[in-house]
Amino acid sequence: MKIIKLLTLSLIISTNYFGQESENSVNQINSTENNYISELEDLKSLLDLNAEQVQQVSSILEGIEQKNGQVSSMNLIQEDKDAIIERNQQAKSAMILAILNETQKAIYLESLN
Repeated sequence: MKIIKLLTLSLIISTNYFGQESENSVNQINSTENNYISELEDLKSLLDLNAEQVQQVSSILEGIEQKNGQVSSMNLIQEDKDAIIERNQQAKSAMILAILNETQKAIYLESLN
């Protein structure tokens, strides 16, 4: 009888734990999505992006957010994670600059400073 109670208790605890882990993952994904959507909206209004540019910037931002999310979950020391994320930010800026016209580039570069 004690074994059954222990097994039941163990099952309840593990179910609760995995439920919380799943919820944390969903919250992290939603937060990441909100971050890049917010950044996209900011860039759209700042740079007056056309439809094609919006699509391209959206793809860039989403890809960088995914990469940064993967880096955050890696078993690396924090300094290494920070360095990778910084390089990702630099790559993001370079990719965005590549799709902007000269006027937009000047505004974007100014906004980075």
